[in-house]
Amino acid sequence: MKNITAIITFVLLTIGFNACSGGGGDASFENGQTIIPVSIACITAPDENDIATYETLLSGDAIVKDDVNTTVSIYHDVDGNKKICLVSGVAHIVR
Repeated sequence: MKNITAIITFVLLTIGFNACSGGGGDASFENGQTIIPVSIACITAPDENDIATYETLLSGDAIVKDDVNTTVSIYHDVDGNKKICLVSGVAHIVR
């Protein structure tokens, strides 16, 4: 009986841990942090529809410039959310 319980527990743990791995999307997970690339280029005169496509910044996010000559712009949408887009260079968000 102990063997059956141990086997069932092992199988459930294995399935549980495998279900949490993998993924998809653009974000990667390193050292307990989510890395989100800033890849949407800024539009010269954006309207609220353009700003809605920019990446949303959350409280505690850090913007990291991967290139010395990187420039980003931050906008506020109609709901007060901060949105970021890339003017030049390469950057990412650490969440």
